Amino acid sequence: MTQAIVQPAASGPRRSMPGEIYLEVTNRCNLKCTTCPQSWGMSEDTADLTPETARELLSQLPTVRRVVLHGIGEPTLNPRLAEIIDVVKERGAYALFNTNALLLRGRLLETLVQSGLDEVRISVDAATPETYKLVRGTDMFSRVIANAAALNETKARLGATTPRLSLWMTGMKSNIRELPELVRVAARAGIAEVYVQRLVFSGRNLADQQEALYGQMGPPEREGLAAAERVAAELGVTLNGSSEALPAEQAPSLAERPWSACRRPTSLMYITANGNVLPCCIAPFTSAPYESLILGNTGRMGLEEIWNGNQYEEWRSKLQSDEPPQACKGCGSAWAL
Repeated sequence: MTQAIVQPAASGPRRSMPGEIYLEVTNRCNLKCTTCPQSWGMSEDTADLTPETARELLSQLPTVRRVVLHGIGEPTLNPRLAEIIDVVKERGAYALFNTNALLLRGRLLETLVQSGLDEVRISVDAATPETYKLVRGTDMFSRVIANAAALNETKARLGATTPRLSLWMTGMKSNIRELPELVRVAARAGIAEVYVQRLVFSGRNLADQQEALYGQMGPPEREGLAAAERVAAELGVTLNGSSEALPAEQAPSLAERPWSACRRPTSLMYITANGNVLPCCIAPFTSAPYESLILGNTGRMGLEEIWNGNQYEEWRSKLQSDEPPQACKGCGSAWAL
């Protein structure tokens, strides 16, 4: 496991602890998506978060209000996921996670619905088995959609309004023309929301700049988005982007230092299953050396010491300069803020 040597706390006023935290429930996965570090080599030892560790970490965040239970792994592989959700809900915080939905079946459906989990985001990235296999490495598209529908049916059977469900597509040249059909798929499954998020490209596998839509969409890609908006309006499905705007509305920023608008290093913490604290969940998907992303480790120091430490403050300072950290150079121009 790679761990950083944490520097002493920075001098000056102490920052208030963040109200949002990403807790990587596990770094294990049952897929090797071609846009994910799982397909080109993980940088940490295999690990699962425990409820006891989750409780200890959350106890250090007095104003936590939102807990995101995912990272570079599939949350439903952690056998103690429901207990971790219980810990989050004990704090009265909003709980959500992204999932590939392959394990959303059987008793887990009722467990999640009854846990108080607020939101489940299902990553699908396609509307056909062929494209799903291209992006996600295997043909499981039908199972994913069936499991998503089953979760909705379980909610209805139990008279529950949560978790809120949505389908997510990482928009690429290879799949964006399937977005209209994905909206139809969502409607048939009783899912009212579909989201498009930008590709974080690293030059590895399908995570290549040539696949990105941001600032380089042609007529076919624009028509795919426009058609999806028309279908969504007809079917009553909400279609949106991860930053509340679809890629067609996200013109490349020509402003100087677009990365400087990033709020993540001052508003949230991302903690891996091994306790490494990273600046955000996007950073591991970039081409930056993994060691350069580690701002501390929870096994060595408390969250407040890390949050106000020299490494975090140096990262924040660089974001306001002409030479940001390598992982941030594309932010604001190559992927979402």
